[in-house]
Amino acid sequence: MDIFYIQAVSMGDLEKVLISHDGAGPGSGWFLCKIVIKHKEGEETQEVVFPCNRWLDEYQDDGKTERELTANKNGSLMKTFLEGKSCFPAIVFYPVVFPV
Repeated sequence: MDIFYIQAVSMGDLEKVLISHDGAGPGSGWFLCKIVIKHKEGEETQEVVFPCNRWLDEYQDDGKTERELTANKNGSLMKTFLEGKSCFPAIVFYPVVFPV
């Protein structure tokens, strides 16, 4: 699992994210389970989950190295979506956005 902390201004309600890589080098593809973005404002922390469960690899799945992900609206943290599915190996991004 990879975790990235990013300090940024508030971006409001996030609905979509775009993630990609350039495919450079052998073995550059990877499987993305989900992206979780946590936004802390004051004492309150909000979490938005963007499920993927796809490869970003030109030789796996559909060959794409770019994905546009839509936020999981039901807040269930994908319990229904992942029921009965394995999500390993997984890369999960946890950017934490703080207002500046």
